[in-house]
Amino acid sequence: MAVRQKNYIKESTYANYSTNIFNHIIPKLGNYYLKDINHKIIQDFLLDLSKNGNKSSDGGLSEKTIKDIAIIVKGSIKKAINDNLIDYIELSFNYPKTHKEEKIYILTKSEQNKITNYSIENLNNKNLGILISLYSGLRIGEVCSLRWENIDFKKGILTVNKTIQRVYIKDKDKNISKVIITAPKTKNANRDIPINNCFLNILKNLKGKDNEYIISGNEKYIEPRTYRKYFEKVLKVNKLKHINFHSLRHTFATNCISAGVDYKTVSELLGHANVNITLNLYVHPRMSQKKKCIDLISKVFQEKVK
Repeated sequence: MAVRQKNYIKESTYANYSTNIFNHIIPKLGNYYLKDINHKIIQDFLLDLSKNGNKSSDGGLSEKTIKDIAIIVKGSIKKAINDNLIDYIELSFNYPKTHKEEKIYILTKSEQNKITNYSIENLNNKNLGILISLYSGLRIGEVCSLRWENIDFKKGILTVNKTIQRVYIKDKDKNISKVIITAPKTKNANRDIPINNCFLNILKNLKGKDNEYIISGNEKYIEPRTYRKYFEKVLKVNKLKHINFHSLRHTFATNCISAGVDYKTVSELLGHANVNITLNLYVHPRMSQKKKCIDLISKVFQEKVK
């Protein structure tokens, strides 16, 4: 199935499919004949993934990964049904809830200031990438793929239309690791981000040729895993605790929400597929905000009683 799909899907998606097929589906379902597969077998398989994953796993898989695996299994079963290889099987399943909240770290004001001041005082292409993520919310793959042609200095617009990632493709005979540059995963991730004049002036100090990558300063890209290592060095130099690069994006989003920017605008700046993702990740009212809400409602109630 994975081989057949390769010609129709993005390479990153194919890598995800192949990994899930060889790591999870084949080890658990590979010994069954098609005619023996039924709804219960698949349902038990999906539920078990949340507990055990596979033999080499330290624990269960995330809900998202399990749903990705289910998509592959359901697609394969549908194909077998359509080809009259097996009888109809009900393909509605219950998915286990992991109840694991994504840990999001937001930089403190002090940490933000340290990173910002260090990057400006030691301005180079790599430090510029850190500033871009902290003040525009780009993902690390998006920062690594930026070329100078992606910045319109006249209009003050930064265009995001590519991402870089390393994918791992598993096959029967070999495992392949390669870097790919593709369009972002969703259409919303293709976006234009305004840049104010102050930041434009910082960018102008290092502006190179249109076809040069911003964080490398030449025509050769820096891949995300290499750039992460550089970011870790910046943290050590500034005596800051270890945080992942994605925390810069989280910090940008939180700063936007705290400044009172409407959720739809924040969602579009981040390139989220829909505003619900933004709401679920970043909108967590504080107790003081809840108290203010109750006080306002109580005031309305008191006015009506009078």
